[in-house]
Amino acid sequence: MRKISFILFLFLQFALAASAQLQFVFVPELHGRSVDGLGSFQLQNLSGQVLKGKLFITVRENTRNTSVVQVMTPVITITQGVSGLPKAVFHNSSFQFSPGSYGAIASQTRNFPTGEYSFCFRFVPENKNLDEYENCFDGTIQPLVPLTLLSPGLKDTICIRRPVLSWQPPLPYSQQMRFRLILTEKTAGESVESLLKNRPLLLLDHISATTITYPSANPELKEGKTYCWQVIAYEQGLIVSRSEIWEFTVKCNETPKPTFNDSYRELKFLSNGNYYIANRSIRFAFKNDYNIKKLQYSITEIEHGGKPIKSLPEIALKQGLNLIDIDLTDMDLKEGKYYVLKVFPFNEPPIEIRFVYRDFDDTVN
Repeated sequence: MRKISFILFLFLQFALAASAQLQFVFVPELHGRSVDGLGSFQLQNLSGQVLKGKLFITVRENTRNTSVVQVMTPVITITQGVSGLPKAVFHNSSFQFSPGSYGAIASQTRNFPTGEYSFCFRFVPENKNLDEYENCFDGTIQPLVPLTLLSPGLKDTICIRRPVLSWQPPLPYSQQMRFRLILTEKTAGESVESLLKNRPLLLLDHISATTITYPSANPELKEGKTYCWQVIAYEQGLIVSRSEIWEFTVKCNETPKPTFNDSYRELKFLSNGNYYIANRSIRFAFKNDYNIKKLQYSITEIEHGGKPIKSLPEIALKQGLNLIDIDLTDMDLKEGKYYVLKVFPFNEPPIEIRFVYRDFDDTVN
């Protein structure tokens, strides 16, 4: 009985192969991410003759049931056996993008946004007496790298009431992508997933950057409270990727030393012609995109031929955004003198920050 079933299976496969005299071979997981990848398919001509006609490639997003793009090639000749479509023929084809969001994104970026897709390949012969052939393939498109939160880290404890929030955008990334940030307070007994359904403490939309400081217009975060946050990436009104929901707690274990009332500034804002007044410490934000373990930097005195300052403290780095606070009190710097801090990012030009050293207590009334 098993032998008869096997023979019937082979017969069915042979019958299907015989009826499908022209077959398309396409792998959506490899080539279905981009418009240019649509030309990466194979043709198996089993008809026993050379075929001449046009190819039509249609892409649809299934969850929205919307057309994305249709490609029509010039008249091509398909030889017997296995062949591919020449790149020159594909690039000289006609591309018709749909007027909706999916078509707009595919047209602008040449990439397909997140979604469930059908890729259909149809051959229309010039000889109207011959049959048309069509194969369709389904595929799920997800970002190669999902949107990932960076800072504050998962279950971090921080002593900053207005923290810097940063995240890694999804890849592929386009300049038209925007982000929505949601932050809310976590209460005892409430699941993390249900938090974002509540009215958030902070809701920022249409963000073009991947780093943002907690706004001064909003009430500052409270000591001892735990907060949850999430970032959503979208483009042309379509959600591209959602981050996980991370939580962090605001808690200060020690009374901080009195410091000059200054915020952490981005390095690029300090590299100008002005002098930064550094009272006992110099503070800046540094984004570590390459997971370097230690900050490479130097401090030199502008006068006396650029004399370098020795015994600089070692600054450990984590991947993502780092808030750097360099204590200058033990470096034997002179009040009112001019110095240069030079930071050496990996694989990028160094950044110079000129500052004037001050040593006074601004906490005294």
